[in-house]
Amino acid sequence: MNNIPQELDWVTARAACTIGKVFNQICDEIGNDVAKVNSVNQLSGNSQFRADMHSDGSTIFVGQPNLIPRARVIVGVSDKRIVVTEEWSTKTWDATIGLNDEGRCILKLEDGTELEKWQFRKKALEGLFFGSRTLVFQKSEGQQ
Repeated sequence: MNNIPQELDWVTARAACTIGKVFNQICDEIGNDVAKVNSVNQLSGNSQFRADMHSDGSTIFVGQPNLIPRARVIVGVSDKRIVVTEEWSTKTWDATIGLNDEGRCILKLEDGTELEKWQFRKKALEGLFFGSRTLVFQKSEGQQ
């Protein structure tokens, strides 16, 4: 199974693969992920996740703002990278963008791992949505 096209206008494809375009797509898709996790987990009121864009458009904050302790994932664009920070652990990682050998616009981790946009969002948000942080929040809310 060779997914490498025999011909590709790689210059046009790469020119369309910009950090700004990929970041904006990821932010839109994060909004969809937040709506989906709230729906799937039947979260309402104070336990709902939110995705809030900073006024300058360079950072999106994802979390459950009405729960304490508060934890967020922060996704921002910096220079030629998209940077992710887990606020509760201070863990930070980033990805660059580029055109892979199959002609797709992908995100690339420092170790060379290539990610599709959904994989990037999963890596960024899974711990917040489904990890121990969510369980702590739900227990805290139930104890009120």
